[in-house]
Amino acid sequence: MTALPAFDPAYSDVGTVAVPPVQQSPIAPLVRAMRGRWRWAALGAVVLAPALGYLGYMSGKEIYQSQAILRLYPQESNILYRSGDDSVLKTFDSFAKAETSYVASQPVMQRATESLRTDFPELTEDMTASDLTGSVEIRRNDSLIILTTVSAYPHFAEAKLDAITDAYFTLKVEAEREMTDMRLGELVRREAELIAQQGEIRASILDVGGEYGLDALTRAHIEKVARIDSLQERLAEIGATISALESAAGQSGADMSDNEIMRATLLDRALADLNFERARHEAELSTLMTRYPETSPFVTDKRHEIAVIDQAMSDRRQQIQVLGQTGALTDTTSGSAETSLADLRDLQGKVSEQLDVARAEARELNGKQIELRALMDESAAMSDLLEQTRHALDEIRVEAGRANSGFAELMSPAGLPQDAFDDSRKPKAAAGAAAGIFLALGVTLMIGLFSGRVRWSDALARVTAGWASVVVAGRGSDAIRTADRLRNAIQLHPLRTAPAPRGTARIVTVARPAAGAPEDLALDLARSFARARMRTLLVDAVPGGQGPSATLGFALAPGWLDAIVGREASAVPLLASPGLSILPHGSDDAEEVRHSGDVALPLLRDTLARLAHGHDVVVIAAGSLATDPASELLLSVADVGVASVTASDAMRQVAPRLARFDALPHQGSILLLAGALKGDPGLPA
Repeated sequence: MTALPAFDPAYSDVGTVAVPPVQQSPIAPLVRAMRGRWRWAALGAVVLAPALGYLGYMSGKEIYQSQAILRLYPQESNILYRSGDDSVLKTFDSFAKAETSYVASQPVMQRATESLRTDFPELTEDMTASDLTGSVEIRRNDSLIILTTVSAYPHFAEAKLDAITDAYFTLKVEAEREMTDMRLGELVRREAELIAQQGEIRASILDVGGEYGLDALTRAHIEKVARIDSLQERLAEIGATISALESAAGQSGADMSDNEIMRATLLDRALADLNFERARHEAELSTLMTRYPETSPFVTDKRHEIAVIDQAMSDRRQQIQVLGQTGALTDTTSGSAETSLADLRDLQGKVSEQLDVARAEARELNGKQIELRALMDESAAMSDLLEQTRHALDEIRVEAGRANSGFAELMSPAGLPQDAFDDSRKPKAAAGAAAGIFLALGVTLMIGLFSGRVRWSDALARVTAGWASVVVAGRGSDAIRTADRLRNAIQLHPLRTAPAPRGTARIVTVARPAAGAPEDLALDLARSFARARMRTLLVDAVPGGQGPSATLGFALAPGWLDAIVGREASAVPLLASPGLSILPHGSDDAEEVRHSGDVALPLLRDTLARLAHGHDVVVIAAGSLATDPASELLLSVADVGVASVTASDAMRQVAPRLARFDALPHQGSILLLAGALKGDPGLPA
């Protein structure tokens, strides 16, 4: 037996890798979890960021703002420049605060909501007055009330403010009308009654006067009275004539003629006097007409006096005519005295009838005058009462208009917004894209934090802290180079026990802590030792025909299992690898040895001592610690144990078995992590 050769300089660039110290930074686990997953995180961000950004853009809205301004005016001017008592200014300030609160009150908002439901039934289906109040900002700035609202629909934003201002002014008018009606109710009723009574009086005046007014009735009454006077005088003259005829029945006709002539002379003198009086009144009328218009009562009265004089003169002329006729009747030459008396009595009766009719008509006219004057006096009194009532109404209306300290007007109505006040689509799109990026990063990070797979060499640092070295092989790495690195690590591995005597072969057991066969690692390691001019024996102890002998075509040849039971079994040299021999797994009929309880450590040691004779290194290809109980026995008889871990193995299977893996071999264990991702800290630089 030859001693193990020293470290091969040809492989100095692939020496053992020290276990990196555990980082204490709190973000170190996060960085480790994201190691190797940045590409998938970026791919997820590329997919999720546009999708969530599009959803955010579609969920965003353009917000339009509209504004209306109400201005309050004080009833009294120059209240800001008053000196001394500022009670008026305080009163107006309280009025402005009250109006601001009234704009935001429940009645105004309820009326505005009902108006909006009529114009926008779909947008206001579930809207209440409280919702409308919350969507409108109402603030006061000195004497201005500023209403601001936002909406996704520009017409609806304008309509909300219009509805609120219209409801505000409408309710104010209704409130003022109710207050005024309450204060004016009694006076209005009294005014209506007075107007009705005045109408009745005017109707009565029309019924009494008919087509004649009071002036016409007065003139008619004056004429009727003058007619009565003339009839009375004529009746007296007729009576006197009859008396004279009766008393002087025996006198001659010449005496009668003298009497008639005397009366006619007297009437003629009276007619002359009346004519003179008429001329005087005509002169006075001419003077009055130069001073007063035709419709003046002075002119009208003077004309009435002249008309009375004309009537009296007409009556005198008629009396003279009657006297002439009486003289003819009393003429002795024309007839008898009895005939004249009879005619005079007939004439006396007719004149008496005319006098009675004239008196009745005069009485009727006088009654109508009295009634018309009473009605007109009552109408005038009613007009005075109506005027007083209306004056009181005007005073109350004026006081009602000045009841408040000020009044309001719509200074700036709500306008239709043209441009969006706030566009949330772009921010939401950016937020959606950012959410997509963070979601991809978060999902990737969660997968990395809660993943149960082995991906990096430093993930096993806790359980391999006492191990001599860790060999890391990346994905697609050269199997020969990986085997050479593993061989160098085994040769440089410090011994935990006393070195074996010279000429004793070193036993290396290759096993997997997780389920599955170790693939061709044991074969590659054996070939590496053979290339290093070391006599190497490869023992296939993998159950189920999954070991190196099956790869090389020695599955049914007598081998390891046969050697354990004492049968004849010999190693077969491999022509392709000088210095390398292989001991196959064994015959099928010897498979039951693995399941028997007769196999013990002394038997394994003796078998390996017998087989290792004449070799420098014995490489045992063991199975999985998870499925093959014999693998731990093979590790316990080995000098060095090689734990073959793949980056995709489950951590829950690997970690507990690696914790006790290093305690089984005599000289310690070496970890080979195969399939590591690029960037693993255990990979050589």
